[in-house]
Amino acid sequence: MSRGYFETIWLFIWNNLIKNSLVYKGLKGFYEWIVGLWQNSLITSWFRNKFIEESPWNSGIGRIFGYPFTVLENINKKNSEKITDLMEKSIVIKGFKYFLHNIIALNLRYMGTVLISFGVADLIILALKGGKLVLPLAVIGAGLILSIFDVNFVDYIKPSLLSKFAENLLGTELTYSHYYLTRCSKKSRFISAVIFGLLGGIVAGTGSFIYGALVLCGIVGASLVFYKTEVGVFATAFLAPILPTMLVAGMVFLCMVSLLARSLYTRNFKWKKDGMGFLVAVMIFVFFASVLKSFGVSKSIQVFLMYMLFMAFYFVVINTVKTEKMYKDLMTVFVLSATAVSIYGFCQYLFGWNVNQAWMDEEMFEDIKMRIYSTLENPNVLGEYLLLAIPMSVGLMWTKKKWLSKIFYLGTTGILFLALILTFSRGCWIGLMVTAAAFVTFVSGKLWGLLLLALPVLPFVIPDSIIKRFTSVGNMEDTSTSYRVFIWMGTFALLKDYWFGGIGMGQEAFTNIYPFYSYNGIVAPHAHNTFLQLWVETGIWGLLVFVFIMFMYFKYTAVIMKHHKKGSEIHTLSVALSSGILGFLVQSMFDNTFYNYRVFMIFWLVLAMTMSAPQTAEVKEEQDD
Repeated sequence: MSRGYFETIWLFIWNNLIKNSLVYKGLKGFYEWIVGLWQNSLITSWFRNKFIEESPWNSGIGRIFGYPFTVLENINKKNSEKITDLMEKSIVIKGFKYFLHNIIALNLRYMGTVLISFGVADLIILALKGGKLVLPLAVIGAGLILSIFDVNFVDYIKPSLLSKFAENLLGTELTYSHYYLTRCSKKSRFISAVIFGLLGGIVAGTGSFIYGALVLCGIVGASLVFYKTEVGVFATAFLAPILPTMLVAGMVFLCMVSLLARSLYTRNFKWKKDGMGFLVAVMIFVFFASVLKSFGVSKSIQVFLMYMLFMAFYFVVINTVKTEKMYKDLMTVFVLSATAVSIYGFCQYLFGWNVNQAWMDEEMFEDIKMRIYSTLENPNVLGEYLLLAIPMSVGLMWTKKKWLSKIFYLGTTGILFLALILTFSRGCWIGLMVTAAAFVTFVSGKLWGLLLLALPVLPFVIPDSIIKRFTSVGNMEDTSTSYRVFIWMGTFALLKDYWFGGIGMGQEAFTNIYPFYSYNGIVAPHAHNTFLQLWVETGIWGLLVFVFIMFMYFKYTAVIMKHHKKGSEIHTLSVALSSGILGFLVQSMFDNTFYNYRVFMIFWLVLAMTMSAPQTAEVKEEQDD
């Protein structure tokens, strides 16, 4: 295949003008010298060779924390076959299986039967109530048309050009074999179609049509998650930044119940816990201890329950994501969701949808008319989420083999980057710079040469509003900066009295105590610094545990990088994930990044994704052998 014009021109410039230049040779020599010092240093050697596995779970404290897992494994050993037999004989479960497999297969006759039953139940109730009958009649009509064809529509989607295009675009293979043909052919399956259709129709008639439709969608979603826990994990990763917090909590809880059920009936099920999981359990215990001495116990309990639920999702992910394909597909879903969230943010910016500009200093930045926040309620929160998503998008672009996929992920990276710019969050901008520096250093350090050449040009390309916003960091005339500085001063004053045990979790405990230490009459819901907030809430122990978790996380990433050669997909994607976490921690110095529950959950999700990388690579190696 002949080279394109741009590639030919670039190769000519590279080989004749750049590669042989004194500047390039000097930069290359300096880079190789730095790399040599780094690779041969004692710090690097220690980072890459020492890390914790499952051994902490064998300690006294580990056995206590691991007791629930041990109980579940013992139940599995004694009763897995009995539970499986009961499930196979259960009429209710059989009905759900018929419903689920026919929906997955998109069996038109089955779906038509569901719609007819739905419409008939809704029609009868509305007729008795004297309501409008147009909508249920339309549903019945659509059901009658679908019921003519007893085919699985998925069989027509799989070989389609659209499906092939989607696979090439996303750089992954779409699978359609999650249903059993035997469950899509028996006539008895229509009993379940009638039952579920009537259930939805009754809800629609007594409540509203939307509620009835939501009931059916809920049954489909719950059935899918119980059938395959990974469906719930993928759905949660996609919907976490979009849905309200309580719905996200419900999805996480459903995933946990699904995995617990699977651990009981799957023969010889073994829970994966790992060393990082032990530290997560310790952090949950520290949060619990802080509740006991809180100055706002009732609210602290609520915060703790949400934190515990979202941190426990870590164990769901590492016990679910077990193949390299699943690992990369989860990153793809994450990036697609972030892209959708960013596009909605652009619509906010362009059309003024649901705009709240409480975060703007209009006197100092009068040329900045809006900061986007999309579905995440606050520009800084959106920026924190994008800090985790952007390196994933770059990592996928870097590792894809086909040009169509590379171009697609280049596009998603551009969308996410522009959305981050439009948040006008200076802490997130600094975090992104650190993220980019880490990614370039550990994936392709030679790019530093091009970056040094590009730096002098940037001031002439970047808009003045962005330059002015960025250079205002540290300017006390900016109300945002002065606001944070005064809060930090008040927080340090508070810590003089509560540095050891903290004041308890949540906004209520903070607002009950902080006003006695505030500077300049500043009122604040939190410390605007994640590390300070953890220290205030949980005492010095919580801060130390969290810092140790982060330390061991990057230590483990270094081990992954050592065991997977530079340029491999696992190496590049692991660097992408960890560089995102690094940028997130930088922003955490300027804001309480755990204030938003959904971002808190996403943070632990990304940690779990990183820790899943080694086992997915091991599975691939076994398959290759």
